[in-house]
Amino acid sequence: MWSRAAGPGSRRFRGWRYPPGMEDVAAENPRPAPDPAKLAGQFAEWVRGETLPGRMLANLKTGRLPEVLAAAGDGATGLAELWQGWERGKVVPLEVAQGLADGGLVDLLGDLAEA
Repeated sequence: MWSRAAGPGSRRFRGWRYPPGMEDVAAENPRPAPDPAKLAGQFAEWVRGETLPGRMLANLKTGRLPEVLAAAGDGATGLAELWQGWERGKVVPLEVAQGLADGGLVDLLGDLAEA
């Protein structure tokens, strides 16, 4: 006969336990600042046809493009509105990707990378 391990579904399982102070570790190690050059590279992958529009947008979001657009101010208002349309599910990824390309995202990121 075998006995069940103490995992999900067993009577002895009391839930997952995290190391004490895990919140403190996250607070000490904030995310790195957005890298405009890296964001431009991720966008260029879509332009070259190496990445699907939805994957490219997800990569840009992970790379903190929304924060970059917010920090750019009035120069990126149209891009930020387009981005918000995607985040709210009102604009399909391909339209957002094309709008970012037509709206000058590459130029904006290039200018920020040089600064």
